Amino acid sequence: MSEMNQESVPLKFVGSLFGKKHIALLYDDEEHAQRIEFEFLKNGLMMGDSCIFATDMDPGLVILKMINNGIPVMQFLKKNLHIYQIPRMTDKTEVLIKCARKLFERILGYSRPPYRIVARIVSDISTPEGILAEMTLEREFHSKFSTFDGCVICPYDISKLRANQGNKWIRHLFETHHATMYALRSNQGGAFCLQ
Repeated sequence: MSEMNQESVPLKFVGSLFGKKHIALLYDDEEHAQRIEFEFLKNGLMMGDSCIFATDMDPGLVILKMINNGIPVMQFLKKNLHIYQIPRMTDKTEVLIKCARKLFERILGYSRPPYRIVARIVSDISTPEGILAEMTLEREFHSKFSTFDGCVICPYDISKLRANQGNKWIRHLFETHHATMYALRSNQGGAFCLQ
């Protein structure tokens, strides 16, 4: 398969998404991953979904990147596009989980279903506490996903995963998502359904 075709696999996959899906996006190329995330949101905006982008990035930078990726941001910010900056939280796992739950509830409180969300609530997964909190939240969210009206992409920079946790962590992501996409520096990309 050519590089262009490989790179377009995740873009085609997000173009085919409808209904309820919980998807992991594994990447080591942030720009490639953002093209996928923004295409996912753009498709949702065109269908009238409430689209949420939650990240540790500055919202102004996110808006510029979205505009550069062809999203008419100003038109949709007044309607159904919401951009949130995730704060850095404490290192205590229990507190991380509690704060993340409240933050997710608050974010959803400003929108109406159906949702299209790109988010990972625990911003730092390079620590054992961050990984444990994120694993707990992913398991909890996935177990209740049948009651959630929307589609969610959870992005993970695989270069930031702790070396000794990487394989266990990725297996956990496969178990707690309906599908996985990947976007690599080598211009390779792919998508596969897990459940």
